[in-house]
Amino acid sequence: MPLNPVERRKMPRLPMEVLVHIKLPDTFSEVFGETRNVSAGGIYFVTRSDRLVAGQELECLLILPEKLTMAPSPVLVTAHGKVLRIQRDPSNDRFGVALEISGYDFSGKGQNSSSQPASRAY
Repeated sequence: MPLNPVERRKMPRLPMEVLVHIKLPDTFSEVFGETRNVSAGGIYFVTRSDRLVAGQELECLLILPEKLTMAPSPVLVTAHGKVLRIQRDPSNDRFGVALEISGYDFSGKGQNSSSQPASRAY
């Protein structure tokens, strides 16, 4: 193992812990998590859900609180991306998820809404 590992990330990461809603593809289901760091090219978040798999395309809604953005209300940012890897942390039954981002939507519209109720897994 090298003493000085090579940094493979193309873009710097910003440590950020905010709530994230994850819409599962081809379902009305969503799961929840919390980001650990964010960059223009990726997000790392943790979740208790075991329903995510590597290679899965996800739509994630990040809820940026007023104290972070200085806006009068939370700012909603939607991120689209692909799950690169999932790591289970046996000490707390959570999963760490690395998501490669293909695009962000800062319009504040949030995830696609549906008239059907969403089933939720925490």
